[in-house]
Amino acid sequence: MTSTFKKQLVKYLSNRKFKSQSAFTLVELIVVVVIIGILSSIAIPSFQNASDKAKQKEASTLVASYTKAAQAYFTEYSMNATRARDLGQYVAITGCSKADAAYCKTAAAQNLTTSTATSWYSPSGYYQIYMQVSGTRTYLRALPAGQYSNAGFGVAGCYNSSTGSAKVVESTVKGRSVANVNC
Repeated sequence: MTSTFKKQLVKYLSNRKFKSQSAFTLVELIVVVVIIGILSSIAIPSFQNASDKAKQKEASTLVASYTKAAQAYFTEYSMNATRARDLGQYVAITGCSKADAAYCKTAAAQNLTTSTATSWYSPSGYYQIYMQVSGTRTYLRALPAGQYSNAGFGVAGCYNSSTGSAKVVESTVKGRSVANVNC
């Protein structure tokens, strides 16, 4: 660098004044924090709802499988499936012994394929599965269980042996008030 350029640079830097306006004001920072708070208050419930719907897919898959198994049982025996062991001839029925997701993650799943149960917990522990026969219909419901009981979405399924129709419906209302579906 030339000496004249150095002198000019030093002179410029020494004469330059630092302005206090180069930083953010307290009001600007508060506005940003408020905007972030508003956006998070909108986003967090949406993420929570998406999580609950993802958990519902487990129950929906189970109920659909059990409904198809009830249909296969009727096709083979000409009578409605009434217990887990009836469905267990066509699908593997596993579950957890408690309605506790943390426990179910570490505990070994129970094999309910030969069980006489009409109610059991899903392998994740988030749902309790109920099986009920009424006339020509086999009803299956997966209701949120344990600490998840008021936060989750249920699933209902039905197989009608007189018409051969089967139906699975996912609830859009949180909680355990999932009615039997008509098929």
